Amino acid sequence: MDYLVEIREFHQLHVAPYTGEPKGCLDFEIRGLEKSFGFELPLAYKQYLQWMGKDYRGVFVGCDWFIANIEDNNALVPELLAENNIRFKLPEHYLCFFSHQGYMAAWFELPKVDDNPLAWFYHEAMNMERPVGEERFTEILLRDMRGLAAHLPNIYKHTT
Repeated sequence: MDYLVEIREFHQLHVAPYTGEPKGCLDFEIRGLEKSFGFELPLAYKQYLQWMGKDYRGVFVGCDWFIANIEDNNALVPELLAENNIRFKLPEHYLCFFSHQGYMAAWFELPKVDDNPLAWFYHEAMNMERPVGEERFTEILLRDMRGLAAHLPNIYKHTT
């Protein structure tokens, strides 16, 4: 099953005309990540990594959505929650697939429960009392991509 169909279609129409096709990870890099965590990753996340897990100049430029960011992202989550006095029991194993400038993060629990896991999200500027876990990985991915893509026409209008 391709969990990214809607996301790829959106990217093709609203992102690729500005940033080009994304750059993904190689299979051995994804296997290495699984080996370092000791768990198989959810299929939707592996599909994301294969498609755009190294797209450092694409729509997510400036955000930490990439394979190279995972170690730092994982270290950020407990610090972010502690700095904001958030009492939240993190799972023993998790993968923080997204962070931005140290004030927001999103992660899912490992080992995988299903192939498109529910993810937790925390944003300190929203005065959240605790992380929310109501969206799937792909829903967060698409929401963030849509939000950033809305700015691309203005960004690229000024750079041509």
